[in-house]
Amino acid sequence: MATLILNSVKVSFSVRVFAWLVAVGALVLLLTLLTMAIMDNPTPSQDIRILDWIVGWDFWGVTTLLKIVSTITDKIAGFIYVVLAAIYLLLTGKAKAAIVFTGVGVTIGAVAVMGDFTLGELVVRVRPLASPEKISSAFPSGHVFAATVFFGFVRFLGIYYHLKTKFLLPMLVVFTAIVLLVGPYRAHVQAHFPSDVLAGYLLGGIWLPVIIPAFLFLKNNRWLSFR
Repeated sequence: MATLILNSVKVSFSVRVFAWLVAVGALVLLLTLLTMAIMDNPTPSQDIRILDWIVGWDFWGVTTLLKIVSTITDKIAGFIYVVLAAIYLLLTGKAKAAIVFTGVGVTIGAVAVMGDFTLGELVVRVRPLASPEKISSAFPSGHVFAATVFFGFVRFLGIYYHLKTKFLLPMLVVFTAIVLLVGPYRAHVQAHFPSDVLAGYLLGGIWLPVIIPAFLFLKNNRWLSFR
């Protein structure tokens, strides 16, 4: 009986690992294809059309909504989130989780910067409103990447630590909305082309399945004597 259970666990684990590899591999392939396409043609007509459409949004409340998204996903706001979350985890007795979470926050910032110096160097592309005095790489959107990974990871933590439903559901809805809106916001203010935004989402989708297992491994590893 014990052997059957062990074999069942091994099969289940193998299926999860295979599904994880397929999902990450698919995202890597999509990002690679998108990168190659933009390297071939930095200003595709589809990109321009979608950008013009998003910039043209003028329905009631859109400017206010996107300004709120801008404030929530700002770099300074991200730093504050990491500090507050680490303090909360420490106060609730989750010292190891606080240390690992801080490491995740630092990693998100590092990968966002690395994206500019890797893909950004491969894809010679400036921002839609770039001026000759201030030119910076547009591809991929580090802003979208950071928001996707950070808010996605916090959503995972809420589920992992069994946050009460009355808090968890609103948090999941709000954080999902933020992630979905941060991309259109970056295009609306013409800080990025839509394909830059898509690349940011893809890079975030690749990185989340990496940091979540890493978090679980480090948290459950006996490298520290506390939780």
